[in-house]
Amino acid sequence: MNRPLLGIVWDLLSTLLLTIVGTFIASAPSINLLSSGVGFISGISASYSGRLDSLFANNSSVGVLAICVAEGNCQIDGSKTKNYFQNIDPGNGLINRGWCSDQGRGGSNLANADAGCLSRTKSRIPRLFERMKRVGLNPEQHEEAFVNAADLWNQASPRVSDAFPTTYRAALNRGLQGQEAILWARVEAFRDDSGELSAGNINLQRGVYIGLFGICANPQNTYYQTRLQTYPLMSERWRWSCIALDQNRRVKAIQLVFASIQ
Repeated sequence: MNRPLLGIVWDLLSTLLLTIVGTFIASAPSINLLSSGVGFISGISASYSGRLDSLFANNSSVGVLAICVAEGNCQIDGSKTKNYFQNIDPGNGLINRGWCSDQGRGGSNLANADAGCLSRTKSRIPRLFERMKRVGLNPEQHEEAFVNAADLWNQASPRVSDAFPTTYRAALNRGLQGQEAILWARVEAFRDDSGELSAGNINLQRGVYIGLFGICANPQNTYYQTRLQTYPLMSERWRWSCIALDQNRRVKAIQLVFASIQ
């Protein structure tokens, strides 16, 4: 299949997935999220096997590759894109390096960036494990969802990855499965304590575009502009669709990595 046709098919499939998941928005019940505090959960029992640890055992592990591809820093075969070496974060202007887009934490040294990415991600495994267990999910039976939670920890505010297990449980309870369940859960996890979807801020008069909402609202980002133009700016539907467009790309990237190892 030639590249233009492949791109059209990919876009159609993405639109279909967003449409299917989007039908659940209007009837979605209010989700009672667990506490969004970012402190460590006391009394964590790391009673899982080595399967979860192996996802992030080293910089060549499956979970690492999945997040690297979701960030646009790796290809499925593990080769690095130019963004891996350096890119400017479109949401906050920070300089990123390494497989996780490290927000400058590793300085200008790629080895430091990758080491920091791995250490930071591994430090969150016990917390994400515990939060999934709290809602009756065994992370070892939902490895792809678990990596999506880790990806949210890497991408967004800590409250988002903290909320994901609850929203994922809600998605499964609503009958969603696979990528549809993960996508719906990822979007819904962006709700703040007031129940509003929160992923950045914009000020059109001052030309301020911060976070994911800023990326979607920026007139220079025609990909988002053309797909969101039918919704009132910052309305619930606009917010949901903005987040979903970004999250859908990441969900698909992670799924492709898991599919490649089966």
